[in-house]
Amino acid sequence: MKTLQQFDSLLGRLECDVEARIRSLFARCPTLFGFAVQDRAMLPKDVDPNRIPDADLFVTDIGIYPKIDSQYDEIHDEITLAISDLVHDQPHAFDYLRGKTFARSLH
Repeated sequence: MKTLQQFDSLLGRLECDVEARIRSLFARCPTLFGFAVQDRAMLPKDVDPNRIPDADLFVTDIGIYPKIDSQYDEIHDEITLAISDLVHDQPHAFDYLRGKTFARSLH
């Protein structure tokens, strides 16, 4: 059984890894301003389940500025790949990412 200290250490590493990968994602996609990650249960009821892929996490509410339609698919793919890689490398990231919204920090 894991101790609270071990759990805190795992959570801390996960948070640092998520932060680094999301920061890298925003650096690669300068027009990306934010997005949300949801699981199947959080999708709106009016979404046709036959039209969505058989996946557990979904990228939604992608904010791009300036909005260039030709970039949307490329940015969606970048986000999906980053999330997929993260969950593959750290399976606990699935639960951590579910329901999160990520936004670019402006300084």
